[in-house]
Amino acid sequence: MQQPRNVQELRQFLGMVTYYSRFIPDVSTITYPLLKLLRKNQKFYWNKECQQVFLKLKEEISSDRVLVPFDPELSVTLATDASPVGVAAVLSHIVDNVEKPVAFASRSLTEAERNYSQLDREALAIIFGVSRFINYIYGRHFVLITDNQPLSRIFHPKTGFPKMTSARLLRYASFLAGFDYTVKFRKGLGNQNVDCLSRAPVNQNCISADVSINDEVHQVCASAVFEISNENLTADAIIQETEKYQELAQIKRELLSSPVNSDYILDSGILFRNNRIVIPKTLQPTVLNELHSTHIGITKMKQLERRYCI
Repeated sequence: MQQPRNVQELRQFLGMVTYYSRFIPDVSTITYPLLKLLRKNQKFYWNKECQQVFLKLKEEISSDRVLVPFDPELSVTLATDASPVGVAAVLSHIVDNVEKPVAFASRSLTEAERNYSQLDREALAIIFGVSRFINYIYGRHFVLITDNQPLSRIFHPKTGFPKMTSARLLRYASFLAGFDYTVKFRKGLGNQNVDCLSRAPVNQNCISADVSINDEVHQVCASAVFEISNENLTADAIIQETEKYQELAQIKRELLSSPVNSDYILDSGILFRNNRIVIPKTLQPTVLNELHSTHIGITKMKQLERRYCI
């Protein structure tokens, strides 16, 4: 994170500091030189003392007083946010009813992504966060936190999509269908930790989500198939059997020519309906048998069941 260049950027940084202030000893004294720059009619002059305080606060936020190591036994939250220049995510644990961060992540938007609507940028931030922390959250329940109220409804795992949902959002939703999560809306003022990171993102070479999401969706789909797979049930088998059903094959052809459909989407040759893999009738007994015979635990089995349209 670079040093603030103006009052607005300083406010954003101090918002993040305030968010974690309960864990930083004597924070009001430490931040005093920076707070003086927020006074009315005060010229914004970043001197050596300000730089030292800035570095000190960054060190505090990344210290073990604030950060906690990942613990699979603790509840997990994933907060995301987007700005016109970047996306960010914060993975946190709930420790004694207090949110403590595990890791921070951010990246700059590509030139194409900067032309996205704010809704699409916020959705991209969710995909970025889930993708970045997939090793921590895949296969377990987590709370997804967003300050965008429409997305909290669109991506809610128990609600359907509005009729006019874009192809991009449907593609993102198909990726999220592989995860066990609930969505929580949080007002912007309560999301200052991740808001700051999205407005001061790490400058790095990155692949647009629209380029990489197909691979990510394929990985999630493949993992779902793999966990209950045998010689008769593979991704190729699902694709081949789907083609044998005229109705499903027709839907696939229509999606290839016009990918926007309120009910179906097509990713990596696999047909989805409302975020669930469509299983042809000939393979349905195999899927059901594998779901109930594979020793993966009740929670995992329920998660997998939600990913198949049978």
